[in-house]
Amino acid sequence: MHIKDLLDHFAAYDQWANARLAERLAREPDTVLDAPVKSSFPSLRATLMHMRDAECVWRQRSMGERPTWPAEASTEVGTFMRYVDLMRAHVLALSENDLMDTITYQDLRGNTHAQPRWQALLHCFNHSTYHRGQLVTMMRMLELGEIPQLDLVVYQRLAAKGNG
Repeated sequence: MHIKDLLDHFAAYDQWANARLAERLAREPDTVLDAPVKSSFPSLRATLMHMRDAECVWRQRSMGERPTWPAEASTEVGTFMRYVDLMRAHVLALSENDLMDTITYQDLRGNTHAQPRWQALLHCFNHSTYHRGQLVTMMRMLELGEIPQLDLVVYQRLAAKGNG
């Protein structure tokens, strides 16, 4: 297995899982999206926007661009997938050698870091997984129904059948 195959797989899973969650949350009114829930961020919307902004920043860092935070001024749920889709396209365009390259970037506090591009991208996908878990818990705390299955193995089984 090549790191390219692994990163393409995680980018596809990230896109699939985020799309399922975004589609579900798009059906909720603002009162639910903005309802206070104790977690890393104070609401479903705030958590989703944090994920959106992180996907944007990690793609920009990977491309050697100056990061934009937040990704945009709008906090509409519909803005989320634009950045997830851009990340997936970015990863698909990278070669094995590109993934092995070291990228240098600044965090949001201005500290400089350097690491292989594949590690930064894998962190981004793991970061989204972490917050998707929080969103599922928040949805349960708000007593929402129809919570989508987002596990990697669910995606892998669907992908093996050509439905991923």
